[in-house]
Amino acid sequence: MRRSLQLSLFALVLVGLVGGTLAFFLAQKSVALTVDGQTRDVGTYAGTVGEVLEEEGLTLAAHDVVLPATDHALSDGDAVVLNRARPLELTVDGVSREVHVTALSVEEALDQLGFRTDGLVLSASRAERLPLEGMQLTITTPKDVVLVADGQERVVTTAAATAGDLLAEQGIALSETDRTSLYLEQGLLNRMRLQVYRVQVSEVTETAPIAHGRVETANAEAFEGDDEVTQQGVDGEQATTYRVTVVDGQETSREQLSSTVTRAPVDEQVTVGTKARPANSPTADGLNWAALAACESGGRPDAVSSTGKYRGMYQFSQATWNGVGGTGDPAAASADEQTYRAQLLYNRSGAGQWPHCGPRLFG
Repeated sequence: MRRSLQLSLFALVLVGLVGGTLAFFLAQKSVALTVDGQTRDVGTYAGTVGEVLEEEGLTLAAHDVVLPATDHALSDGDAVVLNRARPLELTVDGVSREVHVTALSVEEALDQLGFRTDGLVLSASRAERLPLEGMQLTITTPKDVVLVADGQERVVTTAAATAGDLLAEQGIALSETDRTSLYLEQGLLNRMRLQVYRVQVSEVTETAPIAHGRVETANAEAFEGDDEVTQQGVDGEQATTYRVTVVDGQETSREQLSSTVTRAPVDEQVTVGTKARPANSPTADGLNWAALAACESGGRPDAVSSTGKYRGMYQFSQATWNGVGGTGDPAAASADEQTYRAQLLYNRSGAGQWPHCGPRLFG
C-alpha cells in the first residue's frame, strides 16, 4: 500500500475518534437540582427528569411533588425541583387524621393546610423542621364556649383543648363530688356548653315522734261513757339518718341509711265503763240538782267533808249511799251516778235528806 493511502486512512480514523468524543461531551447537560429546598448543580447524560432523579438515587413516593414531570425531556441548563412529602399525624380539636405535606417546617405545614388563624395552640414550635419520616402535630383552635359555674353564665374564648383544660385555665377547681356536663377529657368545639354542678353529699339525722297507743280496760263497775285515764300516754322518738345530695343548693336525692328508736312510746291506759247507764226517775224531773250539788259540795263529784263522813256531790254518808244501791266510795263515782242515786234518795225520803240545802232543789 502506498504511503499516501495509509495516511488518508489514518486521517479518517482519527477524525472519527475525535468526532465521537466531541459528540459524547456535547451530549452532557448541566441541571440545577433542588431537593427539599437545597439546590446543587448536576452534570448528567439523562434524557428525562425521571432518569436524572434515578441517577441521583432519589426514589419518588406517592405524595412527592416533582417539577417538571418525570417524563419531561432534559435540556442543558434546566432546573428540576423535588419536594418530598412528609406524613403528619394531625389532630385538630381532638379529631385525628393522617395528611401529607411537602413543607419543611411546622410553619409551612400550617400554611399548606390552611391554618392561618392567630391564637392556635400547637404541640410543636412553628419553627421546628419536619423530618422526612414525619411527625405528630396537635392543633387546638380558638373557640367560644358557654361556661356556667357558681351561678354565673358567660361566653369564654379559649384555645383549651379539653373541658378540663378550660376549667384549669379559668381557675375553677372541682371537689371530689362535683360534676360537669362534659367529660374532663372531652375535646371542645365551638359554641359548646360546659356546666359545673357543685355537689354536696352529707349525712343528716332527723328525729320524728312515734305516736303512743291507747290501751282500754273494761270496768263493769263504771257506767258507759265514764272513761278514766289511769296512765298518761307519752310519745316516743325515732332518729333516722339519711345520705342527702344537694346540687347547686337544691336537694336532689336522699337515701335512708339507718333508723333507730331513741325513746319507746308509752301507751295511754284507760278504764272504760261498761255498765248500762240508768234512766233518771221521772218523778225527779224539774228539780234543780245542780243547785243542790253547788250548795252541798260546790258541785265537785270528789268532794269530801272535813270529817270524812260525807262524800261526793250530794254529801252521801256511806250507809245512805249503799242504801240506794251504790257501791264503793260515793266520791269515786261519776257525777251521773251520784245524781241518779240522789234522785232515788229523794223519791224515797224527800228533800229533807239535805236539811240545809234541800230547798235549793226547788229554786
